[in-house]
Amino acid sequence: MYNSSEQFYTEGGYYQRNPGWHQEGSKFKADLVLEFIKKFRLPTELVVEVGCGAGEILVELMKNLPATTVFKGYDISPQAIGIAAKKAGSQLSFYLDDYTKIEAEKADLVLLLDVVEHIDDVYSFLRRLREKGKSFIFHIPLDMSCRTLLKPHVLLQQRTDVGHIHYFTEETMLWMLRDVGFDVEYLIYTKPDVDLVKPRSFK
Repeated sequence: MYNSSEQFYTEGGYYQRNPGWHQEGSKFKADLVLEFIKKFRLPTELVVEVGCGAGEILVELMKNLPATTVFKGYDISPQAIGIAAKKAGSQLSFYLDDYTKIEAEKADLVLLLDVVEHIDDVYSFLRRLREKGKSFIFHIPLDMSCRTLLKPHVLLQQRTDVGHIHYFTEETMLWMLRDVGFDVEYLIYTKPDVDLVKPRSFK
């Protein structure tokens, strides 16, 4: 039992259940980010990923963005940063910190990919974040559906396996972002790469 969701990550609970930190899905997510960058011609002089985990998404982005781009990854998990730090280089650095609580240069692009569903006080977190970047890309799972209402053990599995403590529909996700001052310009639905999804009891 943890006193806050943060302890699940800072004290190693998440790492024990997910030691690979889902690195196998990094290229899939990086490709989605690259699609948005190209579509909206987003500047990428400084790209920050909040909740960067093992850092593999930034590694994939670095292969496809200009050599002048600076990449910074932030995570509160020492286990995640321990994995990510081995990938650091002249363009890429990692920090064990909460990006929303530090003094930092405003990023051209901030990434939050499967993060907000893990945050205790998500509204305060997003309000702090809003001032930290010029453009943002979110990837937020839409766990709440008629199916999960009828089969709540599916939500429980998301909670115990990967630490989801908030469950969104498209509408509640959009309301939340707009409530804290984000202008949502574009959204798409994504689906998991079935080759990467472990067999689970989603029945």
